[in-house]
Amino acid sequence: MSYFIFNDIRSDDMKIYIEHLPPIVKPPIRYDLIRINGSSVVDIRENGFDAYEKTINIGLKDADIEQIMNWLRGEGKLIFSNEPDRYYVAYILDQIDYEKALRFRKARVTFLCQPYKHAIDEEETTSTHLINQGNTYCYPLMTIYGSGLVDVYVNGVKACRVNINQYITLDGEKQEAYKGNTLQNRYMEGDFPKFLPGENVITFAGIVTQAKTLVRSRWL
Repeated sequence: MSYFIFNDIRSDDMKIYIEHLPPIVKPPIRYDLIRINGSSVVDIRENGFDAYEKTINIGLKDADIEQIMNWLRGEGKLIFSNEPDRYYVAYILDQIDYEKALRFRKARVTFLCQPYKHAIDEEETTSTHLINQGNTYCYPLMTIYGSGLVDVYVNGVKACRVNINQYITLDGEKQEAYKGNTLQNRYMEGDFPKFLPGENVITFAGIVTQAKTLVRSRWL
């Protein structure tokens, strides 16, 4: 039976049944068209991937509308039963027609999904040999413990240099370096570490006592 999970709650536990799940598709590409005077050629400049909508038609059977209204709103992790090992970061922006749901026991739910899907089974590790399970690059969450100037390498290529006082956390998804609640961007030079699909090896030059990494594998 098809289901979805939003913010750790399964649709069938809320007495909701699914007519069909949305298709698995790649997110749309953002691009600019650059037209050159005197030329019939159009230059296409890609600007990454865009958020996109996934819509589900649901049926209600003895469901508590108040509970559903409190559940299906805002932002959360979204998992579909046909992709049980991955989650979307999704938003419910459009108002659900609950009046129609009360009368006809059906409703339409539209999720605005961020373009990347993320692994749900990953844990932080101290290993320096790390696997990006996804089909595209990812930005790990990395906390490095040590002192002084440290160079960070991924697969033998220098990514950045950090100046560590006890520890520093590098969050490539947010493009932020911090220690606790204090930003540390000024203590970092270079690019945030980025992992390609498959195995990646991290090494350091400098005084490092330990590094903890959450890979954050992702798919398109």
